[in-house]
Order: sequence, then structure tokens, then C-alpha cells
Amino acid sequence: MAKATKNEARIFIAKETFSTVVDGSPVVVAAGVTRVREGHSLLRGREHMFEVMRVDYEVEQMTNAPGEHRGDRS
Repeated sequence: MAKATKNEARIFIAKETFSTVVDGSPVVVAAGVTRVREGHSLLRGREHMFEVMRVDYEVEQMTNAPGEHRGDRS
């Protein structure tokens, strides 16, 4: 698993759909949908059912190059 940087908790996403009981309450976990922070009781004993969530941000150029206009389609 990826290692979090200092002051940054990892977020996990479910790999499988399942139901369970956490702290006395029923919980339904959906694969690819349910996210949980590192250290949450839902992970305890179920780590194999989750994976570290990866986020890839698309970066858009913020300024125009010389002679370029925003929205140019040429």
C-alpha cells in the first residue's frame, strides 16, 4: 500500500461489495463507491477488501502563450 505523507491520511475505496456491522450498526459497502479514511473502524479486519484511492488531477494551462487565445481551436 502507498505510504501517506506527514499530516495526510490515506483514503481507501472498496474493492468488493459486502455488508457488515460496524460499531453495532449495519453497513453496506459498495465496490468502487464506498470510501473510508485510514484508521476508520470499517477497515479493521477488512483491509484486504479495500485499496488506496488514487486521484489524478488533470492540469489545465492557466496562462496563454504569446499569440495564443483562450478557446482557440486552431
